[in-house]
Amino acid sequence: MRSIIRYAIGCLLIACLAAIGCGPVGPPKYKVEGRITFDGEPIESGYIWFRDKSGQVGSVEARIKQGVYQLESLPGLKLVEISMFKEAPLPGNKPNEEGDTTTLVEALPKRYNTESTLEVNVVPEMGSQDFELTTKPSAL
Repeated sequence: MRSIIRYAIGCLLIACLAAIGCGPVGPPKYKVEGRITFDGEPIESGYIWFRDKSGQVGSVEARIKQGVYQLESLPGLKLVEISMFKEAPLPGNKPNEEGDTTTLVEALPKRYNTESTLEVNVVPEMGSQDFELTTKPSAL
């Protein structure tokens, strides 16, 4: 009987130690959220990427829905890229092999995605990180 109790206590002790060892691992991630507009209107659907400026860690991305995004990122300075897609007719308005007559193309200027200079510094307890994008570049 005592050996069964010892065995049960031993199993319980091992389970507790394993649970303690399964806590968060690695550096903390911080919640970042905000609104994104283009020419004053919320971006209905798109993507936002936070790319580490140091190149030390990977990127994170989130969907933009109804002009709102939310993601978790490691701290530090990030390059921000934003994409919004729209349907465009295929060349010659001819259907492709699947029968589609349209394709998705980037709707935002390159300065917000492939040539972005937008930055954000991710820190604990950040406020809202909103982006107000425009067709024309802002005057400096």
